[in-house]
Amino acid sequence: MRALEPDPLRAFADRTPVGQEVRGTVEKVLPFGVSVDLGDGIVGLVPLREATGQPAVSPVENCEVGEKVTVVVTRIDLPTRRVRLSRLKVARGEDVVPVT
Repeated sequence: MRALEPDPLRAFADRTPVGQEVRGTVEKVLPFGVSVDLGDGIVGLVPLREATGQPAVSPVENCEVGEKVTVVVTRIDLPTRRVRLSRLKVARGEDVVPVT
């Protein structure tokens, strides 16, 4: 039955180009990054370095579960079903397509 339904990740990839600014909710704060719920069953990861700008051994700061955040999509990997995100690019305004 599930195979008959459209793939939400494929739909997300079709409507969201790399570099697009999106909004989501912090789902988990992990030792290696922040998991962000982007809606429609899509969850992306902000690696620690892209969340704080610090080396990977520092703790994730300024993120709490349930917090609304703006992030930039840096990679959508359909075969592995992973979405990589960045908060630094939002802060720096680097090659960002604003939320519409």
